[in-house]
Amino acid sequence: MNKSILLLLAVTLFLACEEKESQSTSNLLENITFTADTVSIDVGDELFNPGSYQHMDITPDQSKGYFLYMEIEVHEIDLDNMKLLNRFVYQEDGPDAIPKYPNTFQALPNGEVFLGGFAQQAVFTVSGKNIASYKTTPENLDGIPNDAPYSLSNNILISPDKLTIVSLAGRFGEPLEGMAVINTAKMEAKILPLPALDLTTNYQLVLREGNGATAVGDFQRTQFLNNQFIVYSASTSDIYSYEWKTDSLQLISFPHQLVPLKKTGEISNSVDSREKLIAERRNLEKQINFGQFFYDPEKETYFRFANMNAEYDDTGRNKGSDVYLFSYDKSFNLTGEKLLEELDYQPNPRFMKDGKFYVYTVQGENPAFVRYSITY
Repeated sequence: MNKSILLLLAVTLFLACEEKESQSTSNLLENITFTADTVSIDVGDELFNPGSYQHMDITPDQSKGYFLYMEIEVHEIDLDNMKLLNRFVYQEDGPDAIPKYPNTFQALPNGEVFLGGFAQQAVFTVSGKNIASYKTTPENLDGIPNDAPYSLSNNILISPDKLTIVSLAGRFGEPLEGMAVINTAKMEAKILPLPALDLTTNYQLVLREGNGATAVGDFQRTQFLNNQFIVYSASTSDIYSYEWKTDSLQLISFPHQLVPLKKTGEISNSVDSREKLIAERRNLEKQINFGQFFYDPEKETYFRFANMNAEYDDTGRNKGSDVYLFSYDKSFNLTGEKLLEELDYQPNPRFMKDGKFYVYTVQGENPAFVRYSITY
């Protein structure tokens, strides 16, 4: 009797372990299929150049898109019905002046947007009224040296409650200092190191010409997704997640099997001609290049594209590369990876909505999106 019970328990444990192993090694994307269609945005009788949007973002509820046009105008788009709702012209001077040369544009809750420039950042109502302004230069912040040589406006983003600003502290052509976390109520800042992304600097190319310079290659990037800040780089699969409510920074690594986990080898970071710049950049594109993250709230799944093995013809035209898609659960556990043989070029989606990737394009004289639907 006891032997029978022991045997039954052993079989049960074996089957349970086998099932767990099967689940942990299953590939969510193994049988994925891609389909694409194009949807045009109805702009009515409005006339403008649909190819002149600098930035765009969608509201947290994914119902509307805010498109920054010609640096002084915001277009409000109904994403459910693909229709232009409003054109808001911002002021260039006075108390409601838009930051000059904005490099960040972020949609916030309650019909607000965050715009960041080199010298100033501000939160506006989508119609253009200034709600709050910030000057995130070292001399205006406690906690860091007033004469710190780095900029705090790179890849700058703000939390929904407007109490935390995150940016990347660094100087052009030099290694990153780290991630800056700014308390806007106290105007205090601290710099958090990001050592797992330090290799990114090894894969940047700088061409200096006269008083100017051009930089291409890999850079650390920030995004605000699923109520958290994410810092990532094309050079490595590693990322950092920053939980602004608890002030906690976490390094996340992934056990990818289909692609290298990071770039390897050395390149010459400084080049002396545009021909060498182009040649070195092509060499970089032959290695792995990881993209940003997208989130499907309905399925509680993150997605990320990557590409490698770029090929060029005799004229230098890009002939395509190997394109990959990865999936992760809500805790960033890897759940799937797939070589997308039907794609020659990596899509560049602006956002994900209703389980579809939206890639901006122009159709005739109208703004439009190519929608990539996935089934798995």
